Amino acid sequence: MSTSRSAVLSLLLTSLATVTPAFAQSAPEDWDTSGARHLELTAENAREEHPAGISPHHPTTLVFNAPLRPGGVTVEDEQRVKVALNEAEGLVTLLPSDTVPSDKPLTVTVRFADGAVPESVTFRLVVHPTRAEHQVRVYRRPRSAESYRQGERQERERAERCEAALEAEHARPEGQNPRGLAGLFDAGLVGKGSGIAVRALASGKELTQRSGETLEVMMAHGYHAEIQKQVAVELTVRNTGNQPWTAEGVEGATLVSTDGARLRVVRVIQPEPFTPGAHHWLVVVAEATVEQAKGTFLLKLGETGGPRTLTVRGITFP
Repeated sequence: MSTSRSAVLSLLLTSLATVTPAFAQSAPEDWDTSGARHLELTAENAREEHPAGISPHHPTTLVFNAPLRPGGVTVEDEQRVKVALNEAEGLVTLLPSDTVPSDKPLTVTVRFADGAVPESVTFRLVVHPTRAEHQVRVYRRPRSAESYRQGERQERERAERCEAALEAEHARPEGQNPRGLAGLFDAGLVGKGSGIAVRALASGKELTQRSGETLEVMMAHGYHAEIQKQVAVELTVRNTGNQPWTAEGVEGATLVSTDGARLRVVRVIQPEPFTPGAHHWLVVVAEATVEQAKGTFLLKLGETGGPRTLTVRGITFP
């Protein structure tokens, strides 16, 4: 049900009059509590849980450039996080109570009214005792459902063509498989003074990880294929947990610069599940021009069917 602006204001004033301190998780370093944070929402990143910084009795407003579906806002714990809505104008105001849990993040899911893709977005509410994001402005780039399905079909067809080419390559008689530098020239990866550059990345110096993650990066390299307009991150990781770990694939992969520029991930190569205690190899390939490959990037990979992630900051390409 939609709530009028006067009802929203009344809810906020009533709650702000009874502020009680609470202890919770540390706030992310990049929170801007004085203004608005901008988030570009696409069909590719809509499956992520986007963080939103909240604090007891401090309002945080999510502002969308699209109307919301009536009854389409779901909060994991409505007793601890109250919500005021203006669905027609795309406004969701969150007001946590002093009993909001500090040991596990809550989520809020927002669904859109127009039937385009992405259909919804989920925020992970990260609690801090005194600091909250004032406003998160979400710019949604909608695609029609048919356009999205067509894109998926094109990606499948492209993958099938690649698999067919790979099978044909393996089926060549012995001695006819181009190897070494000749193979690189035949594949168009090198030539006319351009080729593939590689850079070793030092874990613990250039690279940092989110504390508590199951996968520990032991070795990393950044690659840049200028002719192909692609970059790649190669990781050797150790599974410190007690369960196997498998990457979700392209759908769960994000490679974004510190300036907010997002590269299009085209492939995640993981030959086998990461078994506990063992070292494993992983490659993430993305499209990037020379200009797009500049800067420092964050890589995030989601787990297939699970909540665990691999997050690596400080990635650079040669």
